[in-house]
Amino acid sequence: MYETSTGAPDDVNAPLPEPRWTAQWADGPVPDQRRLRPLTGHSGPVRTVATAIVDGRPVAVSGGQDHTVRVWDLATGGQLHDPVTGRTDPVSSMTTEVLSVATAVADGRPVAFSLHGDDSVLVWDLATGRAAGEFVRLVESAVLDERRVLLTLGADGTLSVADLRTGSRVAAFPSATGIATLGGRRVVLTVDAVDVDRTVRVWDLAGGGQLARSLEVVRTVDLDGRVLAVTARDPDQEADRDPDPAADSGEGRLWDLATGEPSDGPEAAAALSGGVDRPGVTTLTVVHGKAVAVGLDGEEPHFIGPLALARQNGALVRTRARETALLDGRTVALTTEADGTLRIWDLTDDRPRVHGMRVLDAVGASATAPAFPPGPEREADLWHRISGRGDGPSGSADPVLLTVEQGDTVVVRDRATGQPVGRPLTGHTGKVWDVATTVVDGRPVAVTASADHTLRTWDLSHALAHGDGPPRAGHTGTVTAVTTAVLDGSPVVVTAGADRTLRVRDLNTGRQVTVPVAGLEGEVTAMVASEVDGRPVIVTAGSGDILRLLDPVGGEHIGEPVTSHHGRVLALAGATLAGRPVVVTAGTDRTAAIRDLATRRPVGEPLTGHTSRVTAVATAELAGRPVAVTGSWDRTVRLWDLGTGRQIGEPLTGHTDWVTSVATTLIDGRPVAVSRSRDKTVRLWDLATLREIGEPLTGHTDPNGPMVVTTGGDRPVMAIGQGQAVRFWDLTTGCEVGNGYALPLPAAALAAAPGGRLAVGFGPEVAVLRPATD
Repeated sequence: MYETSTGAPDDVNAPLPEPRWTAQWADGPVPDQRRLRPLTGHSGPVRTVATAIVDGRPVAVSGGQDHTVRVWDLATGGQLHDPVTGRTDPVSSMTTEVLSVATAVADGRPVAFSLHGDDSVLVWDLATGRAAGEFVRLVESAVLDERRVLLTLGADGTLSVADLRTGSRVAAFPSATGIATLGGRRVVLTVDAVDVDRTVRVWDLAGGGQLARSLEVVRTVDLDGRVLAVTARDPDQEADRDPDPAADSGEGRLWDLATGEPSDGPEAAAALSGGVDRPGVTTLTVVHGKAVAVGLDGEEPHFIGPLALARQNGALVRTRARETALLDGRTVALTTEADGTLRIWDLTDDRPRVHGMRVLDAVGASATAPAFPPGPEREADLWHRISGRGDGPSGSADPVLLTVEQGDTVVVRDRATGQPVGRPLTGHTGKVWDVATTVVDGRPVAVTASADHTLRTWDLSHALAHGDGPPRAGHTGTVTAVTTAVLDGSPVVVTAGADRTLRVRDLNTGRQVTVPVAGLEGEVTAMVASEVDGRPVIVTAGSGDILRLLDPVGGEHIGEPVTSHHGRVLALAGATLAGRPVVVTAGTDRTAAIRDLATRRPVGEPLTGHTSRVTAVATAELAGRPVAVTGSWDRTVRLWDLGTGRQIGEPLTGHTDWVTSVATTLIDGRPVAVSRSRDKTVRLWDLATLREIGEPLTGHTDPNGPMVVTTGGDRPVMAIGQGQAVRFWDLTTGCEVGNGYALPLPAAALAAAPGGRLAVGFGPEVAVLRPATD
């Protein structure tokens, strides 16, 4: 245990001022004051993260296996824009997986890059969330119609022709597979990826027009080692030529698939009568009366004559295309924008980074065309250059360096020495895939991406401030109940654990002030402190119907256990009735009861009226008389006069599911009950009028976590345990306040403490939180 004066904000749904709640002390390792609330939204593992500054706001950009790229405002925790995805595959109709993301400043605007499973690198405008283009590969520089053009290939297979001087698109050829020369003209070959018959089409590179006819093959035969194809009659062509009676068998023309030449006349009739059928050929591509390509069912097309030779000599565009090029001695890359405009970017990394981001500048119009770099191109050269992943997203000015080690642990290291600083960043429940850093409100913040579908943000401002401090002895099992008391005039925290011990700590220092009470029978699920004849007493209940009284000072059991007759005691609350200490119990027998702690006898008859088990009880004073508030599985809240044992007024209704917790407080001097339900709402009730106050409070997703009411400054504050965090709501406004407090383990027990403080049990540990002072 050690003391600290800094807290653990767990809510990035608010700006990052100093946390409203801080740890006064903690048993064992202090709850990680660096961890903020997770950023949730991805429906699959989050593989990659980068940071940027957009309009002065720090943001994180993440990519996940749900195939989305998301942009998060780190000051609010919300998403800046709708999620975006990569290209949809035309065959599978699936969007491509996001492999990595990076950020940069491109011509003065913040952008994100996303690398996808289809090798595409897309560009996103971080200010608008809209697509800003994609990186394309350079195929070649050429002169068409006396103007210099660049031929580029997109990840979707589109070959584009752009004017080098203006950047405007001249032509585009989807599903391009090759470039060749045919009859003295540069042509583009395309094969539609979703076309089952794999028809080859031929286009004029300069004019963009289609040069070839695609003829349906109705029959293919093998005649003495020659493969001949019979095509269906083309009505457009038949009108222009005189049919040859010898070749007219009612089908079409006969083509030699080795030479591409048509074979008409008597040979055609012989082939049809004596040849052996060969299946699989679906279409024939004909240019100027000569077959140049054959479409095959479910296979890659076959090329004939000059096109076959051209492909052997490197006509395949994917083979020729390069990710980067050289322009005036500098490495450049090309992008196309949504309107097809081509831009050239200088990738030379010789400019200072801005907020840790690479700076890219566009290269203006030039008479010089980019050329391929000499020698073999490095694998993933483009992504390495634009992402700068090897250099770290935050630059060498950061005092700390973050590394992912052993899968799910992020180690904070001093950049100068390489030595670990403080404890690792832990909290993810899956493998940590990536980490990035930025600055939020002047404080360094890390963002981690994990297989648990979340990102987490971490305040690193304390990374170099102090170490962990030595732990002190505490529970060896989960803390199951917490309450507060006064011993010798000093406030203390009393805890019971699954290790069957009860421990008492000084509220201010956390040091144990008495010998632990050992030998508790079973798990303590409810506990309340009182005083009998000037002697402090702790009343406990467990999984049965037995009440036990314990002396927290002497460490002894006081008298014999008391049978409650509830079946099982589910809740306890203390009160004073006619000057005598009493405990109010609630149980599975659908009743509450009052018991005198001095005599251990029941006071009056059980409080009956609920129609299902009574799960919660709290006490208060109303018009000078002690009252109890109970909540039940019957979805009602009821108010009881402890002096008469009678119910006051009608049941308080509104919850649509079990009531799991109740508490009492004062709001503007008026006694109020607070009830929490499995319907995920909290309702406030005016005990004087028995009317509900305002609208139900929402935003807490776990209805079974502990709830208490304490004070934050001069206002009543409701604290709720929500998994590995405690969150706070101002009951005067109904709004969530401050920053939630992150814990390394789920919050199992809460207790209000003097001075607006809060005692928290999480796993075997205990912490006391206090409102931050300005």
